[in-house]
Amino acid sequence: RGLLLVAATIFMALALQQLPLAEATAIAFTSPLMVALAAGPLLKEHVDATDWAITTVGFLGILLIARPGGEMDLLGVLYGLGTAAALTAYQLLSRNLAASETTIALLFYSAVVGSIVFGSSLPFYWEGPTPPLDHLLLFVLAGACAATGHFLFTAAYQSTEASVLAPILYLQLVWAGLLGWLVFSHIPHLLDVVGMLVIAAAGVCIGLRSHLKRRNATAALDMEP
Repeated sequence: RGLLLVAATIFMALALQQLPLAEATAIAFTSPLMVALAAGPLLKEHVDATDWAITTVGFLGILLIARPGGEMDLLGVLYGLGTAAALTAYQLLSRNLAASETTIALLFYSAVVGSIVFGSSLPFYWEGPTPPLDHLLLFVLAGACAATGHFLFTAAYQSTEASVLAPILYLQLVWAGLLGWLVFSHIPHLLDVVGMLVIAAAGVCIGLRSHLKRRNATAALDMEP
């Protein structure tokens, strides 16, 4: 699980070197769609034709972003999909472990693995002058935000179903778009915006359908004599 988070971090950093913030985030957020499909064979959850159709529509959103003749770099799109694949496996493991492990334990072991991997690679990639104080403070702030986010993300999985969280998580797309505009002065192309909306809508639909399935299954069990 820790190595998957390392892989997702590396792929996302590479994607952000090639793509704007909002588009890279949108592609990475195809992860809930992948989780919905993988939940069938791996978690023994029922995946019907409607789920497949919604997921297909979500991936059409990627094609709108990475359309032929568009401004998006193909390599960056592939890095974004690599992020989504790693996050999918990470979330599936989080689902399984959240039932038996504490939030602090899950966060601690992921942080230890990340510290070992990135710390051991530091001597091979340390180039140029030492970052100035303001850059170091930004690194510390990024780490603090990431740690807080992962803690709340893991705690949320222990408090409610992943399907309930999916629509809330897609608020990140809104923030990515706003910050990309405010900080980097990037205004997405109209088709990119449509693609991001398609991905978000598909993810929300998958989450709501999963929630309704679980609620109906629970109601059916309660009605049994």
